[in-house]
Amino acid sequence: MTTLSAGTPSSRRWISGMVISSVGLVTGLAHVDHLLEDTHTVPVVSSILFPLYLSVGLLYAGYWLGKSDYRGEQAVSIAVWSVVGAVVLTLSGAVVLAADILLHQHAVPVTDGRRAIIVLPSSVTEGTAIGFAYGLYAAWNDRQTAETE
Repeated sequence: MTTLSAGTPSSRRWISGMVISSVGLVTGLAHVDHLLEDTHTVPVVSSILFPLYLSVGLLYAGYWLGKSDYRGEQAVSIAVWSVVGAVVLTLSGAVVLAADILLHQHAVPVTDGRRAIIVLPSSVTEGTAIGFAYGLYAAWNDRQTAETE
């Protein structure tokens, strides 16, 4: 039976890093598509470039986590927090998008009625970045606590 705690610390770090980098890659591709198709219809910096840069940052963050000296369980915890952040922000983005569509009679003011679905990859990207930051903080805090004991 395979569990999250199975494997060497190095393999758990790399698998955790690949999870985070995969999110960055997939959302980055969605943002590049958005950049190529919708640059003339939406604010470029806030709705395209910022999420795209976060996606690139997630690609690097996954690589960095794999190369880091965090213990395997700490790396898994960072990846779990990243996924939790992605899920929570994506659900809230979906609720906002659905409410926007229902309240404004199928016109989506957030995206000017075009490519409304881009709200979801942006939510995934931002949630993963927030979860990664929190996971890093939690792992750092664990290290500090262990050093003082």
